[in-house]
Amino acid sequence: MNKIFNHSCENMREIPDKSVSLMVTSPPYNIDIHYGHKWEKGKQIESKGVKYADNFEEDEYRNMLAKVIGETKRVLKDDGQIWFNIKNRYNKGIIIPPFWILDFFQDMFLKNIVIWNFDWGGSTNKRFCSRYEYVFFFTKHRDNYTFNLDDVKIPALNYRPDRYKSQMKNPTDVWRISMVSGNSPERTEHPAQYPEELIERIIKVGTNPGDLVLDPFMGSGTTAVVAKKLGRQYVGYELEQEYIKIAEKRLTDDEPKIF
Repeated sequence: MNKIFNHSCENMREIPDKSVSLMVTSPPYNIDIHYGHKWEKGKQIESKGVKYADNFEEDEYRNMLAKVIGETKRVLKDDGQIWFNIKNRYNKGIIIPPFWILDFFQDMFLKNIVIWNFDWGGSTNKRFCSRYEYVFFFTKHRDNYTFNLDDVKIPALNYRPDRYKSQMKNPTDVWRISMVSGNSPERTEHPAQYPEELIERIIKVGTNPGDLVLDPFMGSGTTAVVAKKLGRQYVGYELEQEYIKIAEKRLTDDEPKIF
């Protein structure tokens, strides 16, 4: 399909039933952050890019996610899977873990809660600094789903030829992958961009070449870029036309040049 649509993902009318192999996304976190500005010591010092505030009413936020997840289940193949990135929220002095999203997946099978661990972020002086987010891995069928483990194995640090057949091992459910920093080659003007390395592992393990990958909150197009590099098809939704332009440029820049 290879298309990013410029409208709400609450209605995925362009996608046929049971046509998507994998959905991976990072929805708005609803953490009351005003994106698109640069702040220092509580003052706005720079303004560029699209401006929006991640501050839905809670009922509105959860209803939106319920609709998106419901549509995803409709378009998902019977052996399909969902990878859902979300983080803790901090409200009125307490941490609120995102385990409430499990209510939306009662009819699916939770296979892993991956901890995405990274090396930088905000600082605090009343609690330890947060350096992780969750990626929930659900399958539509209990046993019948794609899991290409050999494609994502990593070198074993304590390899012993007398005990193990291979020097490669299954990654754990804690993934140390750097966030996209300001000087990263893949950095765009999108304020909440997740790294290609994170999505690459998910698409490699959960799909095969030619499969269709869905991202309902496409943002700067990371999912599409990685899917294309790996020989998969992509489809997604994004409300901000400026972000679609960023995604389209990334997809074009990735094409091989003929001289």
